[in-house]
This record gives sequence, structure tokens and C-alpha cells, in this order.
Amino acid sequence: MKTKISNVRVIDGSGKPAFLGDVGIDWNGRLQVLKPNSGVKAKDELDGTGLTVTPAFIDAHSHGDLVMSSEYATLSKLNQGIGTQIAGHCGVSLFPYLQGDGEEYLRFVSGIAPYPGLPKSAFALESYGSFRDWMESIGNPIDTRCFVGHGTLRLMAMGYANRRPDSTELERMKAALRRSMREGALGLSTGLVYAPCCYADNEEILALLRVVAEEGGFYATHPRNEADSVVEARRESLKLAKEAGVPLCVSHLKAAGRDNWGKPKVCLADIDAALEEGMKILIDCYPYTAGNTSLNVSIPPRYFKKGLKGLLDALDSPTEREIIRLEMERKSDYDNYIYNSGGFSGTYVSSCPFFHDAEGMFLTDYAKKVGLSPFDAYCDILIKNQGLGLGIYFHMSEDDLHTIFAHPRCAVSTDGLIGKEGDNPHPRSFGTMPRAFRFMTEERGICSREEAVHRMTGLPAGFFGLRNKGLVRDGYDADLLLIDEAAFADQASYANGDRLCSGIVMMFIKGKTVYKENRICS
Repeated sequence: MKTKISNVRVIDGSGKPAFLGDVGIDWNGRLQVLKPNSGVKAKDELDGTGLTVTPAFIDAHSHGDLVMSSEYATLSKLNQGIGTQIAGHCGVSLFPYLQGDGEEYLRFVSGIAPYPGLPKSAFALESYGSFRDWMESIGNPIDTRCFVGHGTLRLMAMGYANRRPDSTELERMKAALRRSMREGALGLSTGLVYAPCCYADNEEILALLRVVAEEGGFYATHPRNEADSVVEARRESLKLAKEAGVPLCVSHLKAAGRDNWGKPKVCLADIDAALEEGMKILIDCYPYTAGNTSLNVSIPPRYFKKGLKGLLDALDSPTEREIIRLEMERKSDYDNYIYNSGGFSGTYVSSCPFFHDAEGMFLTDYAKKVGLSPFDAYCDILIKNQGLGLGIYFHMSEDDLHTIFAHPRCAVSTDGLIGKEGDNPHPRSFGTMPRAFRFMTEERGICSREEAVHRMTGLPAGFFGLRNKGLVRDGYDADLLLIDEAAFADQASYANGDRLCSGIVMMFIKGKTVYKENRICS
């Protein structure tokens, strides 16, 4: 035996009651659950008295695939106990990229990852197989499983064209999707509020989902609307998944905007009806009332049909800028994040790639500082950042969070978007797992501690069929956390989004110590 943790409380990820025992790690990085005081000897023996062992957490909705080469991004995951991440969500994956317009591709992925970690060779981006090989080559300890992004497929086949694909373009998307899935990709993800995903009709999505069904994969979707039409948008997702016959991942379930608070109850009733009909469904949610995505998402989608250059040209035009202002100030048929946050006063500038003066400020505060109207200040920030940047949007209800987390099919996700060290990320990037644990147990009394750990481990592992993950069981991968439960807490805030969590004594992935004393272990 390589390592033994003795006299430790074990929460095994199944939801069953905790028990006292010894946990061993063999020389192959596999687990062995032992009786208390087993007498088994190990090279490294740890006294777990007063501590708790759990499986390493699984981030059910991550964008970590976009920043795999960043140690700062890796720290954001390990510091909160994440050993496995499900990535490629919201229609954005780094693959497949087939030697197209490199500048357009870079701007596309930079929309939610201001500093994407791209391989040196474009060959690594050709399909999931080459991308997976690259991930393994860089030695990142986090086990990363990826969806194929619909936006990336569309960009590869037809750029930002706001139309239906022709037969050749659609077949190209289907072939790239099929190839990546046969190489191990999980399925298809859509981000139907983002260009170019938002230009797709249901016929196109269904054609791709039929490929997913044939290859035994999953569908994950950020729907067309999370505000006024959230119920209808979620029903559209359910209908598509049911018609294609694929399991559905309900990405970051929420209702944005005070007028829509309470609507998750309707969405969950629809989900329950679909579950009763035999659909396989997983919900993911993060335990914060503010979302985080690109700053440009509140611009009407038609302005992206020529890519970010088209957006910038419109913002530079006084006539078009005034049309955009009037449209952003009222309810409309697209998902306007700024409007749903109560306006510019509810929108916080998180991370920008070039012009940093507004970072860490609400748009109204920055506007006052520079003597501009909030709208003109917003346009100024976008122009100086070439259309890029991340915003934090305060638009959700804590009671809705309670309703969603109370559902037994709700897994925990970070949906974390990371820039570079020195930026101020949304606190979910560094603090989601302990925050969710406390929210579900101590703060809201939604479930037991054992069930909370299950939501972060066994539940997503079972849904995605992750072999040897998510449980403390004989023969499983030794992906373990040694936690001081009393101290296990998030420290990140909106003002200081990258403060490290407390309470994780040690973390193992496949038996190797990867995190200890608030540091990544080399």
C-alpha cells in the first residue's frame, strides 16, 4: 500500500450515511476501503482523526478546457477540490478548428476566455482526439471531458453567417461532430444566446443531435432565453432532446430578471414530467445570484453576423449606436443581460483583455468616473477591448436557487470563466464547491452533508458514465479530498474573486498528491 489515511470519517459520494474507517491508496492509484484500525501498513500513513474523506469533486459545467495550460486556472479548480471537469459547454470548445480564419477563431473563443490557452500546433485542435492528446501532454492533473461546441462547429463550417447552413456545410458539421465523438467527446453543446449559435434553427440542431444519438452521447444547452421566455426556451430544449432520443444536460438553470423570479418552479415541473416519461436529465447550477459571461452579450444578436468587426463598426457609427441604445433599454426578443440586471447599475466589469480601467467597477460607477452616460461608457469599454471582456450580472433570486438545488437531479457546477492572475473573476470560479456545500446544508437545510457531496461527485459521475469516478469504492481512482469540515468554506467574494478556499487539507488525483497547504503540488 502506498498511502493510508486512518481513523477518518468517510462520505463516499453515494449519498449514504458517513462511516468511520481507513482509506488506502495502492501503487496503481486505486482505492481500497478498509475497516477501522485495519492494521494494513503503507509507505505513507496519515492520521485522519477529526477529518473527512470524500471523492474529489466533479464540476458538471466548466469552461476549463479553454485554459488548460494556465496554472492560475488550475489553481481555481484544485483549491475548491475539483478533480474532474465536464467542459466544452455553451457551444464553445477549442476543437474542431481546421485551419480557417485564425483571427476570427481566436476572437470567438476569447468571448468567454479572455486569454485562451491554445496549443502551439493547430493540429491539436483538429478534433477531440488530437485535443485530448494535447491535454494529456501538458500534465494538467484535472481529468477533463469535453463536449463539442456547436458554435465552434458553425464557425468552422460557415463563419458568422446568419442563415441556415447549406447541405455541404451541415454535412461538414455532422462529420466533425461524429469524428470527435468517436474519439471520446461527450456530445454536443449549444449556447443559443451567443453568435453564431443563435443563428441556428431547430432543424439544424436536431440534425446534429441525431448524430449524437447514433454515437451514444449527450446534449448540453444554454437555451435561447433565460429571462422572459425561459420557460419556453427550456421546453424547446426538452423537446429537441426527446425527439432526438438523447440525454439532456440543463445548463445553469436560472431565471434572470425580477419579473421572472419564480419561473424555475415551472421549468422543474416540466423536467419532472420528462423524467417520468423516461428521459435522462441532469440539471446543473451554481450557488450565486449573479451570472458571468461576455460583456457584449447584451448587444442585439444581428450585429454579430460579420463577427466582432461588424459589432465594432456598429458601435463606431452614431446612427447604429443610437439604435442599439434604444433596443437595449426596453424588453426585446433577445436575452438582454444588462436589462435583466436592472440596467447598468447591476452590471459589474469583471475581466478585460486590453483596457483594464473599468475592471472591478459597476458600469454606472465607471461612467460617473469618466463623465460619460452609462451606455456610452459601456460602448467605450467594448471598443477599447475589441469587443471582448467579461461582465458579472446581478439578476437572480436566492429563493430560486433554493428551489433548483432542492431538486434531486441538480448537480453543482462552477461555470467559471477565468482570465489571468491579477484580474478579478466571479467568485464562482474559485469558491463554488464549498459555497454550494454550505448553502445546501447549513444555510438552507436542503439536504444532508452526504447528499450534498453526492451532488458534487456520484450524481454527475453516474449520469455521464465516468468509470471509476465519483465514489470512495474499492478499485476506483484514488481521486480524494481530505477535508476539515468545520473549516471548509469559500473565501472568494465579488470584490476579491480569487481568494482561496479553506478547509482542504490535502487532495489526491489517481493517488498522487496534487494540492496541499493551499498550494499546487508539482
